[in-house]
Amino acid sequence: MEREILNIAISGEEKNKNEIIYNNVVDAMDHLKMPKEDQIEYLKTKLSTMESEYQNSVAILITVVISLLLLGLGIYLVASEQILLGTILILLAFVMTILKLLFTLRKYTSIRSKKYIELESLRNNLNSILK
Repeated sequence: MEREILNIAISGEEKNKNEIIYNNVVDAMDHLKMPKEDQIEYLKTKLSTMESEYQNSVAILITVVISLLLLGLGIYLVASEQILLGTILILLAFVMTILKLLFTLRKYTSIRSKKYIELESLRNNLNSILK
């Protein structure tokens, strides 16, 4: 399979790597003769995905902190010979973390759009090259 050579356009006015990437993605949309409505829809989808990822990251962080507190309390209770209550708290911490990660993963996979695979692969390639 022949790989297409990736040309990166840099005008010099970009302030950071992300501007270079998105300028190239917008150029690729024009090159693909994508209608303005589809371009706007892609950018809306990308923005909502980024907002969802941020919210998921915050929710996971809160869950991990609560789980660590429960885990610490459970270990303390086991050490102070309250084994049943300590074991329940330790198990609750693990189950809560696993369930939150699974639900977040399921939500993330349902958000990803198959419609813009080519643009996303271009954005990912540009991002990896410009690191």
